[in-house]
Amino acid sequence: MLITLIAFLVVLGILIFIHELGHFLAARHVGVRVEAFSVGFPPTLWGKKIGDTEYRISWIPVGGYVKLFGQNVDDEDPNDPTNYAYKTLFQRLYILTAGPLMNLLFALIFMPLVFWIGMETPAYLDDSPRIKDVQDGSYSQKLGIQANDEIIAINGTFVKNWEELHNTMGSIPPSETLVFDIDRKGNSIYIEGSAIEMHRLGSMGWSPYLVPVVGGFSSGSPAERAGIKVGDKITRINELVIGDWTDISPSVQKIMTAESKKPDSTLKVELERNSEVKLVEVTPFFETNSQRWLLGMSMSKKFRSHSLGESFALGISRLWFITKGTFSFLGQMFKGEGSMDDLGGPVRIGMVIGDAVRSGISDLFFLMAFISLQLGIFNLLPIPALDGGHILMLLLEKIKGSPLSTAIRERTQMIGFSVLILLMIFVTWNDLVSLM
Repeated sequence: MLITLIAFLVVLGILIFIHELGHFLAARHVGVRVEAFSVGFPPTLWGKKIGDTEYRISWIPVGGYVKLFGQNVDDEDPNDPTNYAYKTLFQRLYILTAGPLMNLLFALIFMPLVFWIGMETPAYLDDSPRIKDVQDGSYSQKLGIQANDEIIAINGTFVKNWEELHNTMGSIPPSETLVFDIDRKGNSIYIEGSAIEMHRLGSMGWSPYLVPVVGGFSSGSPAERAGIKVGDKITRINELVIGDWTDISPSVQKIMTAESKKPDSTLKVELERNSEVKLVEVTPFFETNSQRWLLGMSMSKKFRSHSLGESFALGISRLWFITKGTFSFLGQMFKGEGSMDDLGGPVRIGMVIGDAVRSGISDLFFLMAFISLQLGIFNLLPIPALDGGHILMLLLEKIKGSPLSTAIRERTQMIGFSVLILLMIFVTWNDLVSLM
């Protein structure tokens, strides 16, 4: 718990510092006096004044701020060159966008580092791209792609495994036609689709074969205690045949439900180890949060790293994928199609950061790049009190041809702060409910 708390404070502190540093450097660049630079929200824990600026660390660690001379209504002085109100529209836009852009720059640096350092990835990425299932109503089904089809090439580029398949599809511009070369029961067929439709949906709706080979265990794993080892291939649970990793959990749930969920019920797990067949008995663990019986094991993974050039390309591709997913989620929320239960707050973020720290430097860098990207995007939303809200007000002033009234600016700021506080309360409540 202590490691999680420390990791949360350090990681979030770094990302907030990066964001506010962008505002600070941009303000100094155009000659605006910075009165305060704070990581965290008041009350102030520590502060030291250097020059015109007081540097602070504050008690509430979920944000930060840079206080500019003249940014508040009471301090405005259009005749003072060091005053925010003195600066041109473009200079003020420069200051406001610098924070989110620093977060985006951080993500652009750290996401490629993840692929360069290397990380554990699912072992199936090295397997030939043969399709196990096609989801009903998916784009794959619409095109006529079927289970057991093997993808040979896309738009003339041959792919020998799932990783090459993902990378090739991610590099195809939306304007191009998709042409799949498919091996179906020994026959070569061609299927055409639309890259823009694929990018719009974000998924083809197919799933790969996942060989049921054990790659690791969770803490206190029932499977590990029973004698199952990394590298074992699960072939049967009781009388149910396991042909794919995704067969394991449904089989466990089916058997344990039939056993009336007796806490001491055991499963007979058949496995292959070094070409030998072994039989072990496992007593599953019942997790109350998910209401599922668990064996506590994960599928096989492989460690892989990439060259600097490949890492940069993969990093950009991954950030673009995350960005599309973020805006897709925001669009669903705006249309009332998304669920607010998917929103996580400081508790959930802290737990994820703690897990990443324990997993290794690559997972930590990935998470930091992910959160930094989200901070950049979120702060550009046109919500009063956020950078995007300030940008919107400046643009409205430009359209109007004169500054907005003091009453309007104060009222919108109050509404913005109220919305953010309510949102923070809601996501924190979501976090606490998910832990119960």
